[in-house]
Amino acid sequence: MRSNPSVTAVRPALRPTGRPAWKPAYGGWDTHAHVFGAPEVFPYRDDHRYTSPVQPLEHYLEMLDSVGITYGVLVQPSVYAFDNSCLLAALDAAPNRLIGVVDIDILATADDELASMSRRGVRGLRVAWKPVHSTKRLREVGARLHDIGWHLDLRVDDIAHWAQLAPTLAEFPVPVMVESMGSPHAGLSVHDAGGVALLNLIDDADVWVKLSHPYQIDGAGPPYNAALPFARNLLAKAPDRMVWGSDWPHPMDPPGTVPDDAELVDLLLHWSDDQDLATKVLCDNPARFYGPPPNRSPQTSIC
Repeated sequence: MRSNPSVTAVRPALRPTGRPAWKPAYGGWDTHAHVFGAPEVFPYRDDHRYTSPVQPLEHYLEMLDSVGITYGVLVQPSVYAFDNSCLLAALDAAPNRLIGVVDIDILATADDELASMSRRGVRGLRVAWKPVHSTKRLREVGARLHDIGWHLDLRVDDIAHWAQLAPTLAEFPVPVMVESMGSPHAGLSVHDAGGVALLNLIDDADVWVKLSHPYQIDGAGPPYNAALPFARNLLAKAPDRMVWGSDWPHPMDPPGTVPDDAELVDLLLHWSDDQDLATKVLCDNPARFYGPPPNRSPQTSIC
């Protein structure tokens, strides 16, 4: 791994995690989290943007237990590029609690490797889409995902991009999970064209949204007041398509105030303004999207 002096060193997640002010029901899902292993075992890509202290599976499960969440979805962080070894090791070690979303060149990956990942708990592909990328290739990716039964986990840099993606996603062959509330930013109206395009996609296609990453909307720190109108607008317009994600261990770039994950669970209740709706977002909706809870045989983890 070559040295890169421009990278940001992110801070570790808070430990111990507090307790939420309310008790989530059994069966809740955290739909967006990461684990980071020792770099000598799991090296970063050469052009990584940040470095993380070791944030092992054990710490993540400790956080889930503290806040009362049953299941987790591990999403491949960008610093590892297509090397999903750390994520897969974590899935092997907690097969009854975790599923995974990998980052691979799926059009160049052999069927047997995809089948192996599926057996280890992978259920989706993460794509960070930019306007310079081809929507034709995205359609080809969708066809491949349909063949193997995975979903698309999709991130954009700016909410404006949903208008450009709408024609492709309107006929996408697999469910689409949108990260980060669609990536709005503070000061933007909920009636902006990109946000409206996203809501129309939710109405017309199999598109879902993670209520996650409020600090990417509002860098001022908790309680991320600038994220409130976006979260409440999504919940009001599409309550059956919303899920919640912590983004543990919060690899923020640039670094901000590292939140207590219990506060993020409480924030969901604040956004929902109703415990039944918050329970739907934590439990019912992700169970419908991700399917049966994980139930695999454990293996040894080194992550």
